[in-house]
Amino acid sequence: MTWPDPSMTSFQREALLRALPRLFGEVSPELRWSVAIPARNEAERLAKTVDALGAQRVAGVSPFADGRAEALLVLNNCTDGSSELAAALAAERPWLRAVHVALHGDDAHVGRARQLAMDAAAARLLAADTSGVVLTTDADTMPEPTWIEATQAEIEAGADAVGGRALLHAADRAALAPGVRRLYLLDLAYRRALETLCALYAPEPWDPLPRHHHQFGASLAVTARAYVAVGGLPARRTSEDVALVDALRADGWRLRHSPAVRVRTSARAAGRAEGGLADAFAWWAEQVAAGQEPRVEPAVAAEQRLAALGLFAAAHPGEPHPTALRTTPDVPDGQPLPAAIADLRRRIAVLHPLPLAARLDHAARLVRRATPARARLPLAA
Repeated sequence: MTWPDPSMTSFQREALLRALPRLFGEVSPELRWSVAIPARNEAERLAKTVDALGAQRVAGVSPFADGRAEALLVLNNCTDGSSELAAALAAERPWLRAVHVALHGDDAHVGRARQLAMDAAAARLLAADTSGVVLTTDADTMPEPTWIEATQAEIEAGADAVGGRALLHAADRAALAPGVRRLYLLDLAYRRALETLCALYAPEPWDPLPRHHHQFGASLAVTARAYVAVGGLPARRTSEDVALVDALRADGWRLRHSPAVRVRTSARAAGRAEGGLADAFAWWAEQVAAGQEPRVEPAVAAEQRLAALGLFAAAHPGEPHPTALRTTPDVPDGQPLPAAIADLRRRIAVLHPLPLAARLDHAARLVRRATPARARLPLAA
């Protein structure tokens, strides 16, 4: 590929011209998978992340051993010895490419560090081939040995991007206070029920059930082509991973929430990124301390919203779904979390045996009854 190719769109050129692929050394002509990892003060966990990558197997063989895979580690403003540890780890692993960067001002955050790594990964893959996959994870996270292989299987099945399931390290989960662990598990159950209801009303062939709601930096993959087509990862201080997913969906790329793609991550309450899982654990701890039960979007409102999504999808096949209908709103005065889960499961049990046409008939009746909300739903955009 000519770099940058004159036929590229402005978004493609932006992502590739911003990239610094040679910062990480020469590119293997066999390269198919490039793993982008931002890290800031992760000396306690970084070695385990690197070991987990080294344990990857594709068809029983290490993809790192023959140049088909690499890991690009961007160390962002580290002060705890992470850079020295990374250098020592890289000295024994030619596939691990580590650089230390000093980010300043508005650039000093994980979104910019992840962008540096993912931009370089995409550019390196496109220099080697046109079918490579950028994967990203975090420096406190351990991908399971089948992480790359399972991701590639989803890509070959038709996905352009893959969100993997982020489970907790067993020791971290066991160390959670009982009340916090309860809220963590309830939140997972609530999100799973919403995904099931969404799939029943607005099924996507490339993202069938069973599926989950995770589409986060702990486990996210995207083809290099799709990545550059949307201009790469936005360098946001928070939720840069979600912003990339939103851009991919808006551009018509196919996202799979794969149960087979798994990583194990930490349950710390003081994280490195704003708005991440650590903030969720801190908030759940506050709720427990205050004796409060989290409140969420009521099941009746969630079903009306997803019913409207199903009607939109049926009326506009092939078009991106409206973000407002896919997004679960924060409702501080909503339904208590356990009650919402039970209510959603009852609704799922009614819908599950029905064919899609009958579900959409039910959706139309629901939306007609939701007269105040109906005006806000873009059914005929």
